[in-house]
Amino acid sequence: MGINCGKLRSNQGDNMKKTENRPRFAGKASFLRYELKGSLGFFVATMLLSAAAALTELINPRIISCVIDYVIGNEVLPENGIESFFIRSFGGTEYIGKHIYIPALAVIGVGLLSAGIKYLSGASNSAGAEKFVKRLRNTLYAHTDKLPMAWHQKNPAGDMIQRCTSDVETVKNFVSAQLTSFVRIILLIVLSMFFMLKINVRLTLIAAGFIPIIVGYSLFFHSRIGKTFMKADNEEGVVSSIVQENLTGIRVVRAFGKEAYECDRFITKNENYTMLWVRIMRILSIFWSMGDFISGLQVMLVVILGAVLCVKDDITAGNYIAFVSYNAMLTWPVRELGRTIADLSRAGVSIDRIMYIMNSVPEELDAGSKEFKEESDALISFEKVSFSYKDGTDVLTDIDLEVKKGEKIGIIGGTGSGKSTLTDLLTRLCDEDRVRGVIKFMGRDIREYSLTDYRRRFSKVQQEPFLFSGTIAENIGISCENISREQIDSAARDAALDGIIDTFTNGLDTYVGERGVTLSGGQKQRCAIAAGLVKNADVLILDDSFSALDAETDERIRKTLYEKYSGMTMIIIAHRITTIAGCDRIYVLDKGRVTDHGTHQELILRKGIYRDIYELQSGRQI
Repeated sequence: MGINCGKLRSNQGDNMKKTENRPRFAGKASFLRYELKGSLGFFVATMLLSAAAALTELINPRIISCVIDYVIGNEVLPENGIESFFIRSFGGTEYIGKHIYIPALAVIGVGLLSAGIKYLSGASNSAGAEKFVKRLRNTLYAHTDKLPMAWHQKNPAGDMIQRCTSDVETVKNFVSAQLTSFVRIILLIVLSMFFMLKINVRLTLIAAGFIPIIVGYSLFFHSRIGKTFMKADNEEGVVSSIVQENLTGIRVVRAFGKEAYECDRFITKNENYTMLWVRIMRILSIFWSMGDFISGLQVMLVVILGAVLCVKDDITAGNYIAFVSYNAMLTWPVRELGRTIADLSRAGVSIDRIMYIMNSVPEELDAGSKEFKEESDALISFEKVSFSYKDGTDVLTDIDLEVKKGEKIGIIGGTGSGKSTLTDLLTRLCDEDRVRGVIKFMGRDIREYSLTDYRRRFSKVQQEPFLFSGTIAENIGISCENISREQIDSAARDAALDGIIDTFTNGLDTYVGERGVTLSGGQKQRCAIAAGLVKNADVLILDDSFSALDAETDERIRKTLYEKYSGMTMIIIAHRITTIAGCDRIYVLDKGRVTDHGTHQELILRKGIYRDIYELQSGRQI
């Protein structure tokens, strides 16, 4: 065949290397620092522009105050001060009084300047937020893609999808909306207090007295609502998992008439999720309504007491209006500060859920570096290999097995005898820390090789193949880069797809839909076999990949494999003896042990499991 498809795309490899080198996060701060690389400059610019916008917002109240006191009113203009400098620069109070449009234009100009700065701040913030979320999604995807099979089996796909979408969006919104505005909020609070103190100290102390009340009140709700957000996010993951399971398993649901049961199960979980959010909304409603009440009380006291002081001539009318304006500016940032603290709880929950994924360090360490050189007559060898899952029960026990280059090896056994686990160990898809004994490839322990390079040496076809959304041709060529159409067509013929291609609307370019739902089980298996052949790997593993094929198609594909691919090493797992009868050597597994091995003719002449299966399937007594 001579098909070169050994290299993965370079960006995929780079992502994997970046994931492997990524440090574990000790806390939320280290997580944010790591993920903000590349977008930090935009967020710093946003904070500086927000600070500039806050400064411009503080100018207009002083302009209005000066006009009321010194231009319209009878207050004496001080000799020194910024206000005096600008009023004299524009011709003095008398000239400005005759040309009142001058301060009006100044107010408009300051407003336009503030709007322009806010626009730049928003644009910078949006760019930073999108870069941040892009990096976070890429890191999450690349890292999840490298996590071991045991991790994926333990964590529901729907919940992981929810963590990678909804939780990522929550963190993005917090970073872009709340975190970047923090500088502006603090600056507005500080400068508003400064100008208010210059106008009247007593009134400022009254206004400032409400700040610790609002902040303390927000902190109380922050601690109260965090656990509820965590429960709601977990329930959303459960709901997502149910939807994902039902959509991918819709054939099973329909086949067993379980639509009503699955619908009731979803309704129950959705009810739990809904009630949690109703509870959250009740808490938030109390939070915001109480915040409105406290803020309104503060504004009311400032307006009333300020009016009293104005009547008593303790402050001028212009200063009174300016003070009320600054107090309004103070109220919003304090409320925003409370909101930031409250939203911190939800963002913290989402960050924890994301960090659960990112702190799951891959067990599949790609640390080997040995070159592939034939150092043994056996291409593959199992030497006293045993394996157990976490419950401690051995799935495989003392396996001794040898495969020479170019051999066709058959493996047969009952359900649960360890056939698929054996090939999973060979392709390093199981927890290698739980393996006892040695598995060798080309005479070396398989752990001495680079994991990525090692797996490229194998092509495995599953009993239940997974087809991606796309055409049949795209699914056949998925394992190779820069594959030609001639190679795809050739592999399709070898997998006996040519007989059914004409029945498809667009031949091999027919779109098959998610998981290949438009194809039968046998058609999907033939697509998977074609994909396995087109890779032209050193070892082809067929894990009961003929189970959905009729006898005629089974025989045709096997004949092609033995003749056209005679030099390729193959491991064929099957339940039908006819599928493996032509193999060079056959291993019989029973309860995780190799109970017999030999050629087909040798095994049927000996009493044992193989002979019993042969007699049962053939109807002949030996």
